[in-house]
Amino acid sequence: MNRIQPKLLAGLFLNPFGVHAREFAFRDQQVIVIARQEHDIHLASLAAAPSVTKGFWGSTIKIRAGDSSEYLLKGVNYDRAVLFSEAVRTDWEGYNTARLEAERLAIDELLRIINGLSEPERYPSACILSPTLEKAKELDRTLLSKLPRDAVGDGVHGQIQAIQGFVKNAKTMRDEAISKFEDRQLDMWEEFFNTFESNPLTLEQRTSIIADEDATLVLAGAGSGKTSVITAKAGYLLKSGIRKPEEILLLAFAKGAAKEMSERIEEKCGELLEARTFHALAYDIIGAVEGSKPALAAHATDDKAFLALIR
Repeated sequence: MNRIQPKLLAGLFLNPFGVHAREFAFRDQQVIVIARQEHDIHLASLAAAPSVTKGFWGSTIKIRAGDSSEYLLKGVNYDRAVLFSEAVRTDWEGYNTARLEAERLAIDELLRIINGLSEPERYPSACILSPTLEKAKELDRTLLSKLPRDAVGDGVHGQIQAIQGFVKNAKTMRDEAISKFEDRQLDMWEEFFNTFESNPLTLEQRTSIIADEDATLVLAGAGSGKTSVITAKAGYLLKSGIRKPEEILLLAFAKGAAKEMSERIEEKCGELLEARTFHALAYDIIGAVEGSKPALAAHATDDKAFLALIR
């Protein structure tokens, strides 16, 4: 065990009420702080390597833990303080470097996604980048921020900076990636957008088609081309290879609209997509879950009965 205590008179003078530590010890990857209460701090919980500052009555060693708590040992011999601190530093850096290698696969995957934002091949959707950002934040908090440049080398330090830069600027980086992707797609699919409907689609329509978030809300008035956007989006997803036919479901309120969308896709893309009404889908889901479909009221399928009910 590596122990260090203050010089007797300096310790009494600088810590008369026992507010600070009376002794530091280090063994088995644990920094042990002897004070009014004993604190065992594992190397994983150190926020930084110990620091040493000189003073008139002796030197001070400062230990910082990850929970923002600090522990001071005052009035120690400077040379012994340096030796103790360097012993902890060496093991701390070695421990975190080993953890870095243990996280190598996760780090490489983060870097692949981050680097891909410079020239995105797919729409950088939130459902992909949000988990990536959370992973990057957690990795930075628990490991990357604790690795000094000297301990990992310039190459690894550059990777750490890339991940930390993403943590700080994720929104800006995603917005820039979206702009790059949209510009390239608008140019690449210009003929498709010009000819899919009888009239060329507007820029707003094209942008909503290219967007590939978990959910995209398009606000549009009556007759402004909502059905055109939905069918063109399905066609774009199919022709670009982003989705397969069995991965696409078209929904509408009316049977006529659902049929119209399906026919348009088949005509333009040569693919038969499933297009249904919300009610028909819900009815089938109930049947699949409950084992049988509920009986419908007479006026649900009989126009005469419906009109009679209204009257």
